Amino acid sequence: MVSSEFRSVENEMNKGKFSRTARACYAGIVNQAIITNVTALLFVSFIELYNFSYIKLGMLTAVNFAAQMCADFLLIFLIDRVSFRKLAVFSCTLSFAGLLFYGCVPFLFSEKGLFTGIVCATTVFAFAGGMSEVVLSNIADNIPRLENSVSICLLKTVYAWAQVGLVAVCAVFLTVFGSESWNYLMFGFALIPLGAAVLVGGAAVVKKSGISKPKSSFHLFYILALVAIFLGYGSEIAANQWISVFATAALGVGGEWSEFVGMGLFAVCLGVGGLTYVAISKRKEHFPLPVLIFAALSTCALFLLSSVTENVIFALVTSVCCGLFVGVLSPGIMTVASENMPSAGAWMIASLAVCADLGAAALPSAAGSIAELTGIRTAYLTMSVAPFLCAAVLFVMHRMNKKNASVNFTDTFFPV
Repeated sequence: MVSSEFRSVENEMNKGKFSRTARACYAGIVNQAIITNVTALLFVSFIELYNFSYIKLGMLTAVNFAAQMCADFLLIFLIDRVSFRKLAVFSCTLSFAGLLFYGCVPFLFSEKGLFTGIVCATTVFAFAGGMSEVVLSNIADNIPRLENSVSICLLKTVYAWAQVGLVAVCAVFLTVFGSESWNYLMFGFALIPLGAAVLVGGAAVVKKSGISKPKSSFHLFYILALVAIFLGYGSEIAANQWISVFATAALGVGGEWSEFVGMGLFAVCLGVGGLTYVAISKRKEHFPLPVLIFAALSTCALFLLSSVTENVIFALVTSVCCGLFVGVLSPGIMTVASENMPSAGAWMIASLAVCADLGAAALPSAAGSIAELTGIRTAYLTMSVAPFLCAAVLFVMHRMNKKNASVNFTDTFFPV
C-alpha cells in the first residue's frame, strides 16, 4: 500500500518534471510536420506560378528527405557523444533560419534561378528538421513511462494533427492573399522551431546508460527493421505527397482546394489511425507486430483500389483512407526495435531514421517519374508493391519474435 502510494507520488512529480520536455517534443514534431508537408501543399501553386513539372516536384521531395537522411546519418556517430539538449537547440535554431531563407527565396533569386533557391532552402531546413526529429524522438523515448506520457507513436499522432492544422492555415492564407504570397507563410512558420528551441533549452532531458555499440547489433531482426521502415515510411510519404496531385490530375477536381482537401483528409486519417494504435499499444506489454502487418496489407489494398477503380469518388476515398493505416508503420517499427534493443543507444533510432528518409526520398521520387510518364494511377499501382513487401518483412519479424518468446530475445539477437 505504502509502495503503491509512493509510486503514485513519484509519477506525479515526474509528470511535472517532464511536462516542459513533452511540450518541447510536441513543438519540434509540429515543426517537422511543416518541413515535411509545406512544399507538397504548394505543388499546385508552383505548377501554376512557375510551371514546375512533376519531375521537379518529385525532386523537391527527394531533396527534402535526402537532406534529412544526411542529418540522420551524421547523428548515428554524434548522438551518443553530444548532449541531447545542445543538439536539439542547434537543430531547431537552424530550422528557424532555413524557413526564413525559404520565405526570402522569391526576393533573392530570379525566376530562372527560383527552383535552385527553393532547393537550397529546402536543404537547410530539411537537414535541421531531420536532426531535431531524431533527437526529440530519443528525448521522448527516454521520458519515464507514465500513463499518457509522450512516446514515439504519440508524437506521430501529434504530427498528423499538426498536418491538419497546416493544411487549414495554408488553405485560408492562400485563398485570402493569393498563391503568389506563399513565401510570407514561411516567416510565420519559422516561429515554431524558434519556440521549440526555447522550450528544450530549459527542459529536463535524460539519456540511457550502459548502451551497446552499433556493430554489436547488426543481426537479422535489426536488418529487417531497417528494410521495413524504408518501405513503410516511403509508402506513407508517397501517399501523402501525391494525394493532392492525384485529386487534381486523376480525379479531375481542379483548383488549389483539391490539394488542401486531399492532404487535409489524409492528415485527419493519420491522426485518427495514430490515436487508435496508441490506444491499442497501451493495452499491450509490447507493441503488437500483427497490428503493423495488418496496417501494411491494408495500405497495399487501398493503393490498389485507388489505381484500378473507375469511380472517382471511391478512388479519392480509398487514397485518403490510406492514412488510417500507413501512418503507424514507421513509429511502430521504431517502437518494436526500441523494445527489442533496450541496451541500444540513440544511434539505433538515428539509423532507422536514415532508412526511413531513404525510402521517403526514393519512393515518392519514383512515383513522380512514373506519374510523368504513364499517369498517377499507374504510379499508385506500382507503389502498392512497397507496403506489401513491408508486410512480408514484418511477418518474418513476428515469426522471429514468437520463436524466441521463451528465451531472452535481447540477449539472443542483440548481445551487448
